[in-house]
Amino acid sequence: MKPLAERRRHAALMALAVLLGMGPTVGDIGSCGQKVDALDAPTFFDIKAGIDCQRCGDCGLRGRICDRACNDPPPTTFPTGCRPLVHDGEVCLRALIYASCDDYASYVHDTAPTAPSECQFCPIR
Repeated sequence: MKPLAERRRHAALMALAVLLGMGPTVGDIGSCGQKVDALDAPTFFDIKAGIDCQRCGDCGLRGRICDRACNDPPPTTFPTGCRPLVHDGEVCLRALIYASCDDYASYVHDTAPTAPSECQFCPIR
C-alpha cells in the first residue's frame, strides 16, 4: 500500500487530468477557440506519470514502465523536433484515462509498448 501523501498526489493528478480532459473532442479543428499554446513538458509528463501509475495499480499491471511511472521523476522535455500544443496533451491524457485495462497493458508492455493514437504527436526519429 502506498503512503497517504503519495495516494493524495495521484488523486490530485487524476483530478487535474480530468479537468484538462474536459476540452474539445479528438478531431475538432481549431480546438473550439482554444489559443494555440505550446504544451508544458514538465506538467504534461508529471500528469501522465500519475495517470500511468494509477492505471497500472487499478489494472494490476507490473513492469518497467509502471515502475518508472510510480517511482522515477518524469521527463521534463519533449524529444527534439516535438512541439505539441496544449490541445494535443489534453486529448492524449483523456485517451489514457478512458483506456481499457487491456489497452493499458499494451501501453506499458516491457518489450513492445504501444500508445494511443492521440498520444502520438511527436515525429518518429
